Amino acid sequence: MELIFEREHAEEAIRQTSENARGNDKGLGWLYETYRKPGGQMRKSSTGFLMHKGVAYPVKPLGRFANAIAGQPMKGNPITNVFRERFAKLKFQLIESPEAEAEQTVERQRKLAQILARPQQAKFRREVLALWGARCLISECETLPALEAAHIRRVSDGGVDHAWNGVPLRADIHRLFDADLIKISSVDWTVSVSNAAQSQYGEFHGLSLADRIAKVGKAVDLAAMLHERTLRSD
Repeated sequence: MELIFEREHAEEAIRQTSENARGNDKGLGWLYETYRKPGGQMRKSSTGFLMHKGVAYPVKPLGRFANAIAGQPMKGNPITNVFRERFAKLKFQLIESPEAEAEQTVERQRKLAQILARPQQAKFRREVLALWGARCLISECETLPALEAAHIRRVSDGGVDHAWNGVPLRADIHRLFDADLIKISSVDWTVSVSNAAQSQYGEFHGLSLADRIAKVGKAVDLAAMLHERTLRSD
């Protein structure tokens, strides 16, 4: 059966689910009970979740609910990936599971702590801010404590602590850049934001950095590092 719901139907399903919260369950117990499988079975999901305002919603029962709101209650039982693809198309953030996301967050924090502990990091940040100015290349944030020096070619991939291998980014954007959820094109200097980050960072998708990069005069070096980064990420 075709999924017909749009983003507004999904957001309404989330709103109604949260209104049926019992204690601290965020309404998920009600969602599982109300939107069971076609045969009436109620089984909690182990994979396939949508993150919205800090809450992980299972995509299958939430998708059934959203489709019903859109006017087409479901009788079939599509696999989880069908719902994932629909929510991804609507630019929701998806995760495999809350447990997996928690483990990945811990691992990201561990790697960040290792990077920040390196003696060269403070010097690298000073040099990057001196080259580019104390302003996030993408968001133009000028709050100094929020700015970090992001390596274009990662140190783990042979990148060096030279200013031309770095750009100043706001801390949250730096995390997404490291995770390849935000990318900078070495061809036309535009920013691309993955579907997983569109809901909160979509304003930067398609943003041209050409003028900002031209002012620094390091376009050739930057393009080379971004191209190398892309090759190693693919």
